[in-house]
Amino acid sequence: VIKQTAENYPETDFYKTDDLITQLGIGEALVTLLNEKGIPTPLAHVMLCSPRSRMDVLTADEINAINAKSKLVSKYSQDVDSHSAYEMLTQKLQEAAENAPARPAGKASAKEEMSTLEKVANNSVVKSIARTAGNTIVRSLLGALGLGGRSRSRKTSWF
Repeated sequence: VIKQTAENYPETDFYKTDDLITQLGIGEALVTLLNEKGIPTPLAHVMLCSPRSRMDVLTADEINAINAKSKLVSKYSQDVDSHSAYEMLTQKLQEAAENAPARPAGKASAKEEMSTLEKVANNSVVKSIARTAGNTIVRSLLGALGLGGRSRSRKTSWF
């Protein structure tokens, strides 16, 4: 298993990767990066610094000290009650409703009348035909790209 793992790392003249993997200690790692062209750089054996943090709640004094150092406190410490987009849109809708002329009761609205195209589009038979045609087109495109269909061989295990 270690040899297979070592084969996945970039080749290096400086280390025997399979031996080095078994000798890694706490805070040690094997690191490789990608260069500008996307090619892996040689493997490097490095020591990692542990993070300087804690899993605890900050005290009020610590919060105040952090806020005192922050450049953003002066900008965001004051409450500003600006009009939200919702408030602006609601106000415009109310003004439009007040200024809109009343419609005559005798005319049917455009929403109530359905055109022939809308009637055909809402027909369940037409929807079914369109759905079947769409599925067939997508399946054939994916099949042509080698992305669709069933897999030819079935795996017998989880791995």
